[in-house]
Amino acid sequence: LNQKQEKIIKNAFKNNERLISLVNSLLNVTRIEEGRYLYKVEMADMKKIIAGAIGDDKEAIEKKKIKFEFNAPDSPPKTMLDVEKIKLAVQNLVDNAIKYSSEGGRVTASLSNDDENINFKIQDFGIGIPKAQQVKIFTKFFRGANAEKINAEGSGLGLFLAQNIIEAHGGRIWFESGDGASISPGTTFHFSLPIKKLVGK
Repeated sequence: LNQKQEKIIKNAFKNNERLISLVNSLLNVTRIEEGRYLYKVEMADMKKIIAGAIGDDKEAIEKKKIKFEFNAPDSPPKTMLDVEKIKLAVQNLVDNAIKYSSEGGRVTASLSNDDENINFKIQDFGIGIPKAQQVKIFTKFFRGANAEKINAEGSGLGLFLAQNIIEAHGGRIWFESGDGASISPGTTFHFSLPIKKLVGK
């Protein structure tokens, strides 16, 4: 392929991947609304799931020169999860943290637990969420005005899906963010999942 042909093929591939992602998100929304969302629930290791989600974004992290830190205990407790869905929730949070960080920025993620819950936190130091729009952040198809300026391609479904996935597991998700007025207020998302063992364990 010459340079022009290669560029066309790469753009076509990129647009195709974007369309596949959008279709999958819309299918997931439909499943949520029909009440049939969690399929394969099994004992799983959240540390491995999170590490896998971060690894999938390695190219984007390197491209933006993001300093990404992930801290977790050596052997966190396993719990009953739909691995595919939880990874999707984590992926959406990781994607956003990278997407809305400035080049050369920093993102920190951590996993911890107490006797009853596994807790995940991810913090970026990027654009933040305007205060007036924070109440809508988990709404289907909603995107902050400042987010749209930076990246016009988002579907507004990532956080809606993340919230429904976490709540379907009996957990909760929340965030803190600057009001969008300072230079780099950043945003921190948290979610907490109950530690559920196999019956009889």
